[in-house]
Order: sequence, then C-alpha cells, then structure tokens
Amino acid sequence: MWWKARRNTRRARRAEVLRVRAETRAARPPWRRGVVALLLAGLAILGAHLARRGWASLRDEVFLPPRVFGLRVVEVHPDLVWLTRTQVLEWAGVKAGDNLLALDLDRIKRDLQLVPQIEDAAIERVLPDTLRIYVRERQPLAQVRGVRGEQGRLMPTTYFLDGNARVMPPLGAGRPDLQAAFASLPVVSGLNSAVLRVGRDVSSPVMHAALDLVRLFPHSPMAGQADLVTLDVAEPDQLQVLTAQGAEIVLPLTRLDEQLHRWRLVHDAGQRVGRAIRWLDLSVTNNCPLLWQPVEPAPAPSPPPPAVETLSTGGKHV
Repeated sequence: MWWKARRNTRRARRAEVLRVRAETRAARPPWRRGVVALLLAGLAILGAHLARRGWASLRDEVFLPPRVFGLRVVEVHPDLVWLTRTQVLEWAGVKAGDNLLALDLDRIKRDLQLVPQIEDAAIERVLPDTLRIYVRERQPLAQVRGVRGEQGRLMPTTYFLDGNARVMPPLGAGRPDLQAAFASLPVVSGLNSAVLRVGRDVSSPVMHAALDLVRLFPHSPMAGQADLVTLDVAEPDQLQVLTAQGAEIVLPLTRLDEQLHRWRLVHDAGQRVGRAIRWLDLSVTNNCPLLWQPVEPAPAPSPPPPAVETLSTGGKHV
C-alpha cells in the first residue's frame, strides 16, 4: 500500500542521517576534543578564582593592571584654608598605586561631603595616572562655646557655625594663624550645648537670623561704625546684639536690612548731640526705645620720645 511505502522511505532517510553523523564524528580530528577539554578546564579555573578572590581582584590583576593605570598624582583644588591636603587624602581614602579606573568616584565624593568642614566636592579622573579633587570649604561666620567629652571629662571648647548653621569642629593644634583670624568672629550665646553636634545644623529661626545679620553687617550702613561681639539667641522671637562699643541692640528676626538702616539713623542722631547708644530696641515698629550714654573722648596721643642728641668726636670706626 502507498502508506507502507511512505513509512519505509522515512526509515531510510533516518538511517541515512544517522550514518552521515557517525561518519562525521569519526572524521573529526582528535585534537578538537583536547581543545574543548582545555576550554572547559579554563572556565572551571576561572570560576574557582572568581569565587575565591572575587571579581575586584581579577579586574585589578588582569583587565585593569595597576602598572598601566596606577595612581601617581593627586591634585587638590583650590588652595585650602583650614583643611590640609593630608586630611583630604585621608578622608578620600586614596593612595599612590591605587588603580585609577577602579576608583569609585561617587564614593569618594560622598565621603568628602560627610566632612563637616566641606560644603561640596567634585572628583575628576584624568588618564592615565591623575586624580583631581575639588573641595569647597565651609566659611565660618560665628563661634559658639560648648563642651565635649575628652578622656572621660567634659572640657570647654569652641565650635564654629557657617551660613547654614552647620556645626563645625574646633581648630586643631598648630594653627595659630587661623586661631587669630577666627578669634574675631562674633560669639553666639544662649544655645543649649545639647544641640551642638558636629556635622549637624542648628535649625531655629533666631539662629538663622543671627547668621543673616553677620552676613549682612559688613555691607550695611553700620559697617565701620560698630563691631559685633555677641549674638544672644536665648529668646525665640528676638535677637540681642552686644557691640564692641558697649551698645546693646534688640532686633527682630525679619527685615534685618531695614533694621540696620534704622540703627544707623539713631547712631548718626546721637553723634550730632555727642551721645552714643547704650541700649536700643529695634523690635518696636512705631518708635525706637533707647538709652544714651556719653561719648568718651578719645585718649590723647602720647608725646613723642625726646630726641637723643649724639656728639661727633671726629674719630673713625675701626
């Protein structure tokens, strides 16, 4: 029958395919089996190496060798004020010989931004061997007295605040230039020591008003007429300022530029009548309650020392 012939044809075709496959396998050279075995063995060794030492080690040793992309030059920009290059490199966690391509730039930037004295940082990789670190330091605007634990005791110390009320640590030893410069910063008083935590912000309206006043004062009408010494932030709705000239000024927390202009008007009025401000309340909007004090005369300059008369003997120096 026709279907039996068709079945026999299929069987013959399958037998022919099997015969061709068997002949092909027999004709393959034996070295190919060895190559396949070597490849499988290499993959097994590679897998064991990855499991034992990890991808990072293999990457540094095979794909990104340090001898080609080893870190040799680290540039820190711009010039630092109260940080040192050694501190920046320590916080960045980089050292000579590190694989430049393997460095995690995001991790370095994040670690630097966690430093209280650093406001922002940027990292640049320059092949084949240079890493550039850009650091923007925080600018201290005021100082605040506090305490810190040291060897089981509470020791008085001085912290610093920037424009965002970020608490920064005390100056390290061996920086007399910075100690002299920062000593002239106004002192913030009336703060609870518990809120002074290095790296954290002191968030309160009166604190932000005090720092805004420090920032505005050098460009205000009172610049050169008074010097800020103490900013008392104990009251939540007003700011009390003590100047080097002995004046006590009460300020509201808003529209400080206008209050500085009013302060200058009162100051000039007192100068015309020979008086100086002793106490002035600018938190009152309708008038300016104040107390005067007499202007102390400037001390007379000391007379010059008498001239020393020298007599010439006509001799020669030997």
